Amino acid sequence: MAGGGFDAPEVAQGKGSKHKKKGAGVRIDMTPMVDVIMLLLTFFMLTTTLSAPQLMKVSLPKGDVKDKVKVDMGNVLYVRVSDKGNVYFAQGRSDGSESEMKKVDIKNVSSELEKIYAVNNNLLLLLKFDRKMKYNVMSDVFDEISRAKIERRYAFLKMEDADLQKIMAAGG
Repeated sequence: MAGGGFDAPEVAQGKGSKHKKKGAGVRIDMTPMVDVIMLLLTFFMLTTTLSAPQLMKVSLPKGDVKDKVKVDMGNVLYVRVSDKGNVYFAQGRSDGSESEMKKVDIKNVSSELEKIYAVNNNLLLLLKFDRKMKYNVMSDVFDEISRAKIERRYAFLKMEDADLQKIMAAGG
């Protein structure tokens, strides 16, 4: 069989092994496919709605006189968070005063709340955060409050100078 093209394999002289003639290979150009993939990827990235961030819904009162609620101070638990991230609990008393502040580790907030709630299930949390503290500390405190198996009733109050002095007296 003479001539070019794809012929039967030739037998090499002397060793008996078979060798194929090298034929022209098929080459597939992948560039257009990569271009199409990139265009599709860009299209879906630009048209897909990303998941909306999960926000905590807070209903704030308008501050009218009729919106004010009378609360027995014996049912109040003050939760103060210092700029260093320390959490302090103080139980309110019916005469308007409050108990001595107790430092609570952030990881123990939920268990401490459950203990206090077991004694008084009409508990209202008054949360006071120092403006200089880090946001993740506030988020951690909220996470611990949500982990506690209590009825979550709380209000936010501004950290006053008297509160800062109480925190400093308790150790900052």
